[in-house]
Amino acid sequence: MTKVKTIGLLGLCLIIFTTFTGFTHPQQDIFVDIESAIAGGDAKQFARYLSSSVELELPGEVEGIYSKQQTVAILNRFFNRFPPSGFKIVHQGSSASGSRFAVGDYTTGEEKTFRVTVFIKKTGSNYLIEEIEFE
Repeated sequence: MTKVKTIGLLGLCLIIFTTFTGFTHPQQDIFVDIESAIAGGDAKQFARYLSSSVELELPGEVEGIYSKQQTVAILNRFFNRFPPSGFKIVHQGSSASGSRFAVGDYTTGEEKTFRVTVFIKKTGSNYLIEEIEFE
């Protein structure tokens, strides 16, 4: 095989690899940061990804639309009340409109598990969190 064909074949393989592994979609990195922040019980860690207003739902506590600062404060209160022992995203997807979501399991030291859903939407060139639900 000639050198040109080899380079072309390697280039094609690289394109296929990055397409199917998600490297061409940097917005997926937001879920890595969100997963880490929730696992660590630190809403401030992912505050830069929050939209200016966030729909927030916490069981038995709050349900509504809050500013970025209010969302951080409310989530940190929740994390203090139910300290995390772990959080793992178990499913990701997207809608036809381009919104993305992730679903994960938040476990606490009290052996409680909450199902968490995070919805993000592209705003300009960034994806921002529009909604967070703990069930």
